[in-house]
Amino acid sequence: MQNIAILDLGSNSTRLGLYQINADGTFQETKRLKEMTRLAEGMGASEQGQRLSKAAMDRTLAALRSFKAEYQQVPNLTVRGVATAAVRNAQNSAEFLERIKQEIGVQIEVLSGNAEAYYDYAGVMHAFDLQNCLICDMGGGSFELVLVQTRKAVDYLSIPYGAVTLSEKFHAHDQISAADFFALQRFVLYKFSQLPWLEQGRGLPLVLLGGANRTVARQGHWQGQAKAGQSLHGTRMSAYAFIEVFAKWLGQNKQEREQALGVEKDRADIIIGGLTPVVMLLEKYLLPEVIFSESGVREGIIAETLKKQ
Repeated sequence: MQNIAILDLGSNSTRLGLYQINADGTFQETKRLKEMTRLAEGMGASEQGQRLSKAAMDRTLAALRSFKAEYQQVPNLTVRGVATAAVRNAQNSAEFLERIKQEIGVQIEVLSGNAEAYYDYAGVMHAFDLQNCLICDMGGGSFELVLVQTRKAVDYLSIPYGAVTLSEKFHAHDQISAADFFALQRFVLYKFSQLPWLEQGRGLPLVLLGGANRTVARQGHWQGQAKAGQSLHGTRMSAYAFIEVFAKWLGQNKQEREQALGVEKDRADIIIGGLTPVVMLLEKYLLPEVIFSESGVREGIIAETLKKQ
């Protein structure tokens, strides 16, 4: 029996997924761990371009060391590491990746934006029997959009702004001002206007990935009573209910959102920046409902690897 560990260096969180590969080619997750490492924090462009901060790199390495302690005793194990927007965009990513190789012993693959979007698609198709849908993965430093028709990814791409970077750009950490919220909306609409294929997704269900989206599911579907570790995979929610949760948080300051989010209070400062593009997708393209997926990039990588084998 083969096991695979995937280290996922996201812009907001660093994650470990452990998977058991069965003889018939199927697989299942046996462990999932997450640390909020905020790798994209403070990555605003300087004269040297976007750079990972020392504090963010140290936080991420600490998480990887704790993950290694979890997986190094697992038998027949293959370890694979991937990184997304923060590392993809950073001028100093090479030195960071070398540190990981030396300290953790894993060569990290930096996914292109298109590869990240494609693996999201593969992960969703592995998990759901959906024929037509839009997929949105809201990460910390980018968000990916995919149009699926008859189970094929007909268009997909990554937009290099996410919950962390949008919150910084439009001062959304505390209670966002009307002027900043208007500017954020205009910015998102401009990005959508460059993607005419999104019109083909009008009226389809929206499959959502990413921690900010799952926070809405946890708050809205069970009125905040769901446990932090409880799976939300397959949960459905009307667009109206999703937007209602967002609207409540939009009117609150950071402290009020922390109280509302409870165990997920660490997201209080980036939740408005992260959810605004999702809400605008729902409104602009009249999407009736959302489906929350816990299957994304990591599962897509395994599904595609097994398919090739």
